[in-house]
Amino acid sequence: MQVLHAFVIVCTSSIAFILVQMYLARFITSESENYDACAIAEKDEVSQVVTTFATIANLKSPPDLENSLSDLQEVGFRVDILTGPGIILDVRHAHANANIPLHIVAERTGWWLHVVILYDIHGSFLWHGPATGVTTLGFPEDMLQYGSGGREGVLDWFDVRSSKLDDLEIEVPANTSEFLAETANSTFISCNYTRAKEFFDTYNDDTSGEALYFKAKVLQIIRLSKLVLESLEVPFWLSSGTCLGWFRQCDVIPYSKDVDIGVWIKHYHPGIIDAFVAKGFWLHSIFGRVNDSYELSFGYSGVKLDIFFFYEDSRGMWNGGTEFTSGQKYRYDFPKFQLCWTELMGIKVRVPCDTLSYIEANYGDQWFEPIKEWDWNKSPPNARTNGYWPELEWREVIQIFYPEAEDS
Repeated sequence: MQVLHAFVIVCTSSIAFILVQMYLARFITSESENYDACAIAEKDEVSQVVTTFATIANLKSPPDLENSLSDLQEVGFRVDILTGPGIILDVRHAHANANIPLHIVAERTGWWLHVVILYDIHGSFLWHGPATGVTTLGFPEDMLQYGSGGREGVLDWFDVRSSKLDDLEIEVPANTSEFLAETANSTFISCNYTRAKEFFDTYNDDTSGEALYFKAKVLQIIRLSKLVLESLEVPFWLSSGTCLGWFRQCDVIPYSKDVDIGVWIKHYHPGIIDAFVAKGFWLHSIFGRVNDSYELSFGYSGVKLDIFFFYEDSRGMWNGGTEFTSGQKYRYDFPKFQLCWTELMGIKVRVPCDTLSYIEANYGDQWFEPIKEWDWNKSPPNARTNGYWPELEWREVIQIFYPEAEDS
């Protein structure tokens, strides 16, 4: 079976995209030999054709589609609406998540139309749900661009340009190659707000003024770090205590007193220090070298930002640490991991896709229990000594610019 895929993203804020589907339905059933972009293959060689569309919707008022699809059905299309839970953004709604429309699929004589519904999240990014059950309808699985394998996905807001599908005016992403590249790396994992509610029911939520102030500063630091690193095309993810806070309580750990992020050493950029300083951070310390146990720390409004650089070898993934009084090196081992997108306090950020394995490597199987006394080089179960820096090299590999601030 040959499948031909005509990929078109049509962006609109209303159910007007149905008109596009109706147009295609009329077009497909017409006498015309002009088969749009799909005319690149002879008709008798193509058994299935897939055209993908999108519409943008509001999560607070999901579209009502039932009455809007009758025109497609009247011209012979089999239409299905795939529904599922929407994205949860607040622990208070952990048990009250109603099903919403996520995808529309329609088929007539081998021509498939797929409409993915992109929901606006805080005006910051767009989210789509999984296309669960789509293959049972006969949809060609290898042509499913959004929601395959039960995966959620997110996209940044993007500019659009006007185009034409035959004589029909449509909108498509202005930068098609950039949009498709982002789509290929758009897998999203939602925070487990049911687990977060259980955590807060057990240990209570710290709503003191000090805790709220710290959370506000963390939010500011993550936003600024995202701006800096994305400007340098350096991907990063939540690591250590910041990752634990997201995974366990969908929030920040108020007593952690710092922000932790990870960066692959292969993405190191020599301008990273200057870029953070230009955004108002001050350089706290530099440990290690770029080729070994590199770590940068910055300060911002009394809160420390630690950037751990990760390496890969035959034993897996690891980052390093340095004890500044002795030159002792440490290595923190992690199982190999890939990165997925998630949301923390309204910000689209990355975390390891298999977050549980990452957390258990760093915190053990008792990670759910809050531990306020934590020794950075003794408490983590994955910490190993890794030799010493020669004392003659300390001036290079141990640089502390604000020793009065808390050391790593």
